Amino acid sequence: MVTVTSATPTAPAVFPLIQCGSGTGDITLGCLATGFTPSSLTYAWNKNGAALTDFIKYPPVQKGNVYTGVSQIRVSRQDWDARETFKCAVEHASGQPQEVIFRKIVVPCYPPTLSVLASSDEGTEASFSCFAKDFSPKDYEIKWLKNEEEIVNKINEIQTRFEGRVDDNGTAYSAASFLTVKSEEMPANTQVTCEFKGKSGACPTKINSTVIYQPKLQIGDGACLEKDVEIDIIEPTMEDMFSEGKGNITCQVKINKPSVTEISWETHNGKPIHGASVSPPQGSKGVFRSSLPITYDEWSKGTKFVCIVIHDNVVDPLKKTYGRTVGGQIQRPSVFMLPPLEQTKKETVTLTCYVKDFFPQEVFVSWLVDDVKADSKFKFHTTNPVENQGSYSVYSQLSLTLEEWQDSDMVYSCVVHHESVVNTNKAIVRSIGHRTFEKTNLVNLNMNIPETCKA
Repeated sequence: MVTVTSATPTAPAVFPLIQCGSGTGDITLGCLATGFTPSSLTYAWNKNGAALTDFIKYPPVQKGNVYTGVSQIRVSRQDWDARETFKCAVEHASGQPQEVIFRKIVVPCYPPTLSVLASSDEGTEASFSCFAKDFSPKDYEIKWLKNEEEIVNKINEIQTRFEGRVDDNGTAYSAASFLTVKSEEMPANTQVTCEFKGKSGACPTKINSTVIYQPKLQIGDGACLEKDVEIDIIEPTMEDMFSEGKGNITCQVKINKPSVTEISWETHNGKPIHGASVSPPQGSKGVFRSSLPITYDEWSKGTKFVCIVIHDNVVDPLKKTYGRTVGGQIQRPSVFMLPPLEQTKKETVTLTCYVKDFFPQEVFVSWLVDDVKADSKFKFHTTNPVENQGSYSVYSQLSLTLEEWQDSDMVYSCVVHHESVVNTNKAIVRSIGHRTFEKTNLVNLNMNIPETCKA
């Protein structure tokens, strides 16, 4: 049968098919052609350029308007293991010949170059790094040993693998393992071993690298370094953060034994911050401070900054990190203005601003008198946040004279700044005055508590 058509021929896409599994007998190779039209095409196989004729060609199968065809050939195990080159060429009426090449891929066996490093962090944690470079195949296992026993009490362990060198023999891989444990479980002279083991049965690889751990925060005379130098981070004030949109974090260093040569700052990834370093005079004692300006965005996002203290008694500098803890569902505070007692006999009265059910705990409360910031003639203070079932509350109080309170033209306002409102109205304001207070119906409760019930 001859089919006559005016349709434009479509060239096939050709893919190699290789038998799965190793086995011991001959190997079946396949040549898959898809998406072609018309249906007629020819296959040609060769080995190292010499034609092969003992292959099978299956009739093409139509799906939609295009066809799929397959040709198979069996080659000897000996030729395949010898990495002989086989080629399948496909010719079609489209005039675009296609071919695929078959050759056994051999995964090379390379043992890694292994190295181990140890470090300590402010005397609380010990960290170890194991680097395995240029190994193959890619499947592996890394174990950590302490004095030849596997370490099971880990704070954290991170492993990563990536492709490294690529050459004619294949790909070599590299990997790293980072281990963190408590320093108290790693006394001086502990033998810590990184054990690398290849998981491919055809390429058995097992190699160890060992380091002797020495805590770095030890000084020659056995004294405690923390007593020589005390480091504290002073956080920015909430007034600066919310009112000004910026503030300062201060690294306060108390030097009890002359040995500190510099106080400076760096980012969380180790980049020095210039312009904020302080160098105490040689041989000096006392308290020295280095302040670093930060923005509201840096503070609110929990950006970390590290205070660096260079100390003569240790090789590595002392470090202390600052970063606001972030996370959790932000809750907008509810704000209530509480008037003074209705019948007071004192010359001073107290207004109370009750701020409740907010998260996170950072909040700033200020007071206005007739829309002007309360000056030093007024006494006011705010309690520390109190936590209750995941949210916080504070009280802020303003003291004024009875005469000032009874002035009907005066209005007193409580202004609450919190992260939940910083991008909307900027603050929550509640106001009260004697004139509006008199129009409010209040009920005073007097609770007489027996002496036996009082704490």
